[in-house]
Amino acid sequence: MSNKTNGKTRNTVGIGLIYLILFAVFNMLVFLIFKERNNVFWLSYAFMALAFVVQIVSMFLSFKSADVETAFFGIPLASFSVYYLIASLVIGALFMIFQAHVNFTLALVIQVLVLAAFLIIAIISLLSRDTVQEISDNIKVNAANLKSVLVDVEMMRDECTDPELKASLRRLAETVKYSDPMTNDAVADVEQRIMRTISEMRISIDDGQIADAKQACSQLERLFVERNKKLAISK
Repeated sequence: MSNKTNGKTRNTVGIGLIYLILFAVFNMLVFLIFKERNNVFWLSYAFMALAFVVQIVSMFLSFKSADVETAFFGIPLASFSVYYLIASLVIGALFMIFQAHVNFTLALVIQVLVLAAFLIIAIISLLSRDTVQEISDNIKVNAANLKSVLVDVEMMRDECTDPELKASLRRLAETVKYSDPMTNDAVADVEQRIMRTISEMRISIDDGQIADAKQACSQLERLFVERNKKLAISK
């Protein structure tokens, strides 16, 4: 087992122990302070205990391996889960204090609404993170493809002996280097033509067909311009 896995396991166990200790202290305080325990008390206790469970689940979902942070309007889900836990404990404690004077239905409705509000925020945050993560992964894949094209062009430039073609390849390398890393269906056909033309240019250079290579290089410049314009329009 790797050190990274061992470290992750230790962190998970450590966090679990912290929550276990906090929950034990919570139970001790609740049952020492409140001697009277009617239906409102037990309802509030159930929601407070559930808040601990929700908090633990939220923390693990928040720190799930991903490049994109789980957040709602810029506020991390981990922070929202702490706010929910505090709100649930405060509301539950108030209902326990005034349990003899509080209607059961009112206590139920308020605590359900607070829980529902947090769950909606959590779901939106997770869906947003997954969407942004998918976009980020697509950018990485396309950036890798562009880097591969750039490496091919730079290798052909370094191997080229014709001054004019070498200059054209140098300009093409700059074009590829600063091209938009995004991709979508609107440019799929252009990207296929780019890859096909790169292969044709490589063959022309290897066969010493400089004129054909120059023509392919000029065509690639136009294809990258077309690609970037279509991307700009489709955004």
